[in-house]
Amino acid sequence: MSELTVERVREAFGALASGDRRAMLEYWDEDVTFEIPGNHAHAGRHEGLDSFLGFLKTVGELSGGTYTAENVTIMVNAEDGYSVDVNTNRALRAGAPSDSTSPYDLLDVTALHFLRWRDGRIVEGRGVILGDGGSTSALWWSPINQDGSRRGI
Repeated sequence: MSELTVERVREAFGALASGDRRAMLEYWDEDVTFEIPGNHAHAGRHEGLDSFLGFLKTVGELSGGTYTAENVTIMVNAEDGYSVDVNTNRALRAGAPSDSTSPYDLLDVTALHFLRWRDGRIVEGRGVILGDGGSTSALWWSPINQDGSRRGI
């Protein structure tokens, strides 16, 4: 079993971002469950790596590939098999003006992942959005534009 360290947590997200499934499976259990916060169509429990990757693909599509997560800090409790990483998440809705500051277009939240590890892999994850980020996130995920017209999500 690999030791749970801050570096291992970083590597797990690096493997996820790589798109290389073999690399992902070194850190992410095939049967991982991941709970996405919010009250939008994509929130809730994603069961299995494929479901979680499907959610991430949706984020990429809705953001036109602009989604970023800048790590703030990582904390590890190796003895009990838990890690917490805090990130600043940003994205601009696909098709939105590049200078938009509308929360319907611009996602800018502080979030964390609470991860449970077993045998060197993430088996469960929960996302948490801090502060007023829950409200602004809901607007970004909304199927309604600021002017009240519908948009596809």
